[in-house]
Amino acid sequence: MNKALRRTTLAVVQIAVASATVSAAKFALMAIPNVEAVSLLLAVYGFVLGWKGIAAALVFCASETLIWGAGTWVVSYFTYWPFLAGVFALLGKTVKPSAIIATVVAFVMTLWFCVLSSLVDVGLTSGNFENFGERFTIYFLRGTWFYVAQIVCNLVLFPLLFKPLTSSLNRLINKTPPLTPPENGSGNGI
Repeated sequence: MNKALRRTTLAVVQIAVASATVSAAKFALMAIPNVEAVSLLLAVYGFVLGWKGIAAALVFCASETLIWGAGTWVVSYFTYWPFLAGVFALLGKTVKPSAIIATVVAFVMTLWFCVLSSLVDVGLTSGNFENFGERFTIYFLRGTWFYVAQIVCNLVLFPLLFKPLTSSLNRLINKTPPLTPPENGSGNGI
């Protein structure tokens, strides 16, 4: 197997595993409204895996759509989750893992998700833009407690787990077998 094919295979496996763990975490916590680990995991994957974290976010969004069917939330998911992973991918290229920076960014991104999902829901479900501001405000305020739960969840998870998870994932990736065949020509060369 040539190097390019091995790199591609490794990337596909990393994306698949990342997406699967995000889905598993979402299912594990779905009984508790707006308590979620999706933000944390996609932030970690974006930070450590870069573009593969963004791809994992897209696969996660696609699998969620296949599981639950299409709705206005699909627009929010495909807009927000890859963007979140992308923001953290950029951070991963520019700063060292920091619980403080990650928490601040997660807080801002979660606020943006709350606004985005309300904008999308009001804009796509009503079909008209008359009194849009009033309807958006009512819709947004109606979801306040869910948004507060999601923000608090991220304000707890990010300071506790972002740095340890990025360190663990970096160690795991660095333990990945080399992509060159062994010197003696035996084995599978992974």
